[in-house]
Amino acid sequence: MASSSPSTVLAAAWDALDLGARVADAVTWDGTGDELLALTAAQSCSAARSLLPPPEHGRPIPLEASEIQGGPDGLTPYVGLLDRAHRALVGLAEQDAQLGEAAEHAATAARALAAVRGQ
Repeated sequence: MASSSPSTVLAAAWDALDLGARVADAVTWDGTGDELLALTAAQSCSAARSLLPPPEHGRPIPLEASEIQGGPDGLTPYVGLLDRAHRALVGLAEQDAQLGEAAEHAATAARALAAVRGQ
C-alpha cells in the first residue's frame, strides 16, 4: 500500500478490506470474542470495499479459519492491515471524497476488530 501508483494502492486496500471482512466473519462465528463487534468490522470492511474499484488483477488472499490465532493478540496482524488500508485511503482522499468515506469505514473496521477480543 506504499506504492506511488493510486491504482496499486486501491487494489491493495481492496484486498486488505476483503481479507479483513473474511477474518471478521470467521471470528463472528468462532465464539472467541464479541460477535457484534466482529459483525461491525465485517460490515465496515464491506462498506469500504464497495466504495473502491475492484482490482483488475489478482485473486483474494487465501485465508483458512485455522490460520487465525486465538487470544487477544491473534487479530493484531489483521487490525494492522486494516490500519494501513485506512492510512493509504486517507492519502488518496484528496483526489476523491468517496475515498475519504472508504477510509473512515476502514478505520471503523480496524477499531471494531481490535476490540473483538479485548485488544
